[in-house]
Amino acid sequence: MTKLTDKQRRFVEEYCSNGFNATQAAISAGYSEKTAKDIACQNLAKLYIQDEIKAFMEKATKKAIVTIEDVVNGLLTEAQYNGEGSSQSARVSAWKALTDYTGGFDNNRQKVDTNVTINKADDSKW
Repeated sequence: MTKLTDKQRRFVEEYCSNGFNATQAAISAGYSEKTAKDIACQNLAKLYIQDEIKAFMEKATKKAIVTIEDVVNGLLTEAQYNGEGSSQSARVSAWKALTDYTGGFDNNRQKVDTNVTINKADDSKW
């Protein structure tokens, strides 16, 4: 396995973290603005850099999923906890955060039609 240079590693991080803009990733990684587009194309053509991009994205995805699961599980635990040291306000806040995350009660809100018809005044009367 080929070892990445510091600039290549930074390129991978910038490329994955900032919208997959290779030229901007090269500039952010420290490559010259004049050559950034060419360097970016060269970097993306290298199989070992493609492998690093794939590994970075898998790791980032796994980390994000675990973080979401941890937050939801923690909120659910807090919302359901009635033991020593628990408080009603903490439970209510946890339930509120969970309903916000899941979309809340938006589908039950009453909708009001706000369409208004405006008729042009007859200018001859003025």
